[in-house]
Amino acid sequence: MNLYSYVSIESFVRGCKESKIPGTFTLRIPNLLYAKPDEVIGYGLSLLRRSIVVHEEQNGIKQEFSKQNIPFFRENRRMLIGPEMEMYALSLYRNPEIPSGVKEKNAPCLRLAFDYGALGEYSLSENKYLLCCKYDEEENLNTFVSQMRQEYDNFFYDEEHTGFKRDSRLFSMLCNACLEVREPRWASEQEWGLVQFCSPEEAGYDFMDGNLLPYVDYAIPFDCLRRIALVNQPENTPTYSALAGFLQSKGLAPDRYLEGIGDVEDIADRI
Repeated sequence: MNLYSYVSIESFVRGCKESKIPGTFTLRIPNLLYAKPDEVIGYGLSLLRRSIVVHEEQNGIKQEFSKQNIPFFRENRRMLIGPEMEMYALSLYRNPEIPSGVKEKNAPCLRLAFDYGALGEYSLSENKYLLCCKYDEEENLNTFVSQMRQEYDNFFYDEEHTGFKRDSRLFSMLCNACLEVREPRWASEQEWGLVQFCSPEEAGYDFMDGNLLPYVDYAIPFDCLRRIALVNQPENTPTYSALAGFLQSKGLAPDRYLEGIGDVEDIADRI
């Protein structure tokens, strides 16, 4: 099985040139809460909040003791309550069709086809998580409601702070809501995520498009990579040709990695 990711040509070229580990290329992976639109993150969290409502209704919890309005984010920060750990995720898709978010950018990019098994082994060896998104709203809500039966008494909120008992799993539930839960209308994209958790002190920071954004680097082995395709190749022939040369300069055979290279050679032979 292949999993597909879309990256800019600039980031791929830079990642091949700057990688410090032989046989790898480096991708700069953004903080999930900065990379995903608010409505994407908000959808999963809204289901988690609904699970609190359902739990309170089922157990007759009075309004004065309700936790329905507990904040999920730290004040004035894009960081979940709980431990100071942030989520960094490379978006992957089982469906090779260009996802809606990539189409909207309307810029030339590369589609990287990863081998699922090799990527899974890589994630295990690098303390990362390869997660599959879930799109069934009723099933996702029921899962949260079931978990809330165990967790409801293990977190609290007052005017000063949000607290967790030692055995609380609310932070994991918050992360799952952001990482794995997606709206049913996007089910055809079959999104996955290659996820790493990182504290703010360990992250990198870069100024991009007028904003300061946190990131981490993934050094991914070329053994995980099956094919590279240039999106809108017919409109970008010079870039495609240069990309083949770039791969050669890095000791990588274009006909091994670059999708459509045979077709280009056939055209050249006929000219």
